[in-house]
Amino acid sequence: IFKLGANMTQHALEVTTKSSVRKAGDKLKDPSLDHTEALEVLSTWRALHSYPINTFQATLRRKVEALGLKKAIIAQRLKRLPSIISKLQRINGMKLDRMQDIGGVRIVLSSTKDVYALYENLLQSNRRFEHEPQLPPKDYIQQPKSDGYRCLHQVFKYKSRTHPELNGLCIELQIRTHLQHAWATAVETLGIVEKSSFKTGEGSEDFKTFFKLTSALFSIKEGTPILDEYSHYSLDELKEEARLLEQKLQVFIKLRGLSITNRHIESATSESADYHLIELSRVDDIWRVSLTPFTKAQLDFAEQMYELREQKTKNDPNSDVVLVSVGSLKQLKKAYPNYFLDTEEFIKQLSIMLK
Repeated sequence: IFKLGANMTQHALEVTTKSSVRKAGDKLKDPSLDHTEALEVLSTWRALHSYPINTFQATLRRKVEALGLKKAIIAQRLKRLPSIISKLQRINGMKLDRMQDIGGVRIVLSSTKDVYALYENLLQSNRRFEHEPQLPPKDYIQQPKSDGYRCLHQVFKYKSRTHPELNGLCIELQIRTHLQHAWATAVETLGIVEKSSFKTGEGSEDFKTFFKLTSALFSIKEGTPILDEYSHYSLDELKEEARLLEQKLQVFIKLRGLSITNRHIESATSESADYHLIELSRVDDIWRVSLTPFTKAQLDFAEQMYELREQKTKNDPNSDVVLVSVGSLKQLKKAYPNYFLDTEEFIKQLSIMLK
């Protein structure tokens, strides 16, 4: 298996020099240009990140277990091509070869205490974890984003003695609590209903205000700083504002009406699958999820399928696809509930607070 991977990696390294990756990224910024060749470079560059995030995730699992952190969800993903291209076009000065979140690992933990316990452990230098942290981290828990997003982001530069050819590739680690995860899931899921990417600043002001208010409420619940614009609000005032907006926008009704039942999940998955290609699509106003499993030996094939499905659905607003590695189907649903339109935890937690 590794021999096949090594051949693929060598080819990828030859194709994706720093200058060729940067040129491809610059070309992708211009919608009027032919992107065929640039997309091939981008896909190859993205695939190079697979091995580093695999080994990174394995190390994190050992650390989580050693620290005794319960109810942890650990998942990895390669950033979607439309998301990469959107980021290149949206952020002034963004360069593809410098983009730090193409390979990502997410850990969801029970509390902010657990988040910082794991983070501090990762920063302690030891021989088994040599990856270089790009300090300071982006701590959106202590300083929430202006839209209310909360999570701890830390970029690491991959470093390996056995695969030095991959040294320097960036891996973004996101560490968040289950409550922060539920909030982020609701934002993405409602964005599907409203056909607006709230996470990139699109959408109506009412919905964006609603999510800022709920973020502030969840911050109070977790004992962490809230958005500056709500720092002078009392808890009762935040609850009342959120309650009024929820009733006006019918957020709970919209979210509950979306949830995908098991009969709308097409899957050939098994416990032995290492990767899953998840495809969310809407046909005749019914949302469905298709899951295609792959083993480690099929990773190259999985990445090819990922690219093909992305190209096939790139202009379809009713379709979304991603390649992830989590574990069982149960863990998959917990790590990526937005692909199952599952916002049950968000509704439950917010309902408790509003009461």
